[in-house]
Amino acid sequence: MAKRRKDGYLESKFTYNGKRYTIYGKNKQELIDKEIRKRKELESGLSKLFNPTLKDYYEQLANIRRRELQESTIRAQQSQFTTISNVSIVKGLTFGEIPIKDITRRDIENVRSILLSQGKTPQNLNNCFAHLNHVFACAVIDETISKNPCKALKQLKRTDPAISENKHRALTIEETQRFFEKAKERNSFYINAFDLMLKTGMRVGELTALTPFEIDRKEGFIHIKRTITRNEAGAYYVGENAKTKSGIRDIPLTDEMYNIIRDQINLNKMVYDVDTNSLIFKSVEGEILREYTLNREIKRICALADIDYFTCHAFRNTFATRFIEQRPQDYKILSEILGHKDISITLDLYTHVMTENKVNAMNELYIKTV
Repeated sequence: MAKRRKDGYLESKFTYNGKRYTIYGKNKQELIDKEIRKRKELESGLSKLFNPTLKDYYEQLANIRRRELQESTIRAQQSQFTTISNVSIVKGLTFGEIPIKDITRRDIENVRSILLSQGKTPQNLNNCFAHLNHVFACAVIDETISKNPCKALKQLKRTDPAISENKHRALTIEETQRFFEKAKERNSFYINAFDLMLKTGMRVGELTALTPFEIDRKEGFIHIKRTITRNEAGAYYVGENAKTKSGIRDIPLTDEMYNIIRDQINLNKMVYDVDTNSLIFKSVEGEILREYTLNREIKRICALADIDYFTCHAFRNTFATRFIEQRPQDYKILSEILGHKDISITLDLYTHVMTENKVNAMNELYIKTV
């Protein structure tokens, strides 16, 4: 017997070979037609091929994309998809179990509302549903569906500050000094890692993938070739390449940077007593150094320094900000040092810093009138 859902659609269930199936329709005739079509598909064994559920289709798509994308990218996208597909629409049925041909924009908006009520942030959901939109676009291209129900979905307005304004913010000169004072007092095992990120703008994965072979004292460069990445199962490993093609680059090696690296290598010899040609920056236990471990240490130091918490990425933004403040004309050089894929990313940062400096200059300006 069909029942009316809150979204206005009718829902009906039927059993085939001991398994229950659910269908949806705008009216009773549509339910009847869909049940007949579904039974025929089940009888011919073609249901998964020609009318897959959203999860079935995604698995087919993922198998193809595994040949095109890095494991870390596949893993991140699967996480986004899982967030959406596991939402319970009605008792005993998740969004991912609905046949992809039957999904409507109303279904998608309903799922998004449920996730918002569960505390997911607008920015997180915008990212998740952008990936879902891509999935439906692929389904249109290969003619699994005729129309993308996600295409006209408007982005949610973010209610929280951009992460670049808090956890990834550029530190002030005072914050930087207080942080490193407390890190030194604490005798932090990771102070050299923090210091080198601040002085080079390296991404944390690039820093933690460094070996002595990438430190070219003769030519005066740090050769960035690889980064720490993760496979589909979530395990960390040293990748064969940098994050992007532009990420493969050479950063000029100053004496100060070299001394930081030399100090860390000497510390490694005392702590690990292992091959000195292995990774320069590792965890206390001698394993691959994870961003989570560094962020946890940063949080402890921030508490001691009485400054707002930030993440490793803040060191990269701080380096870029100090560079622009001191050498605004060299934004192209900065773009190469940071390994930005597009110079517009650097220019956005440049514009932000210059605007902030202009405001500060006006606020500090004193003009005597009397």
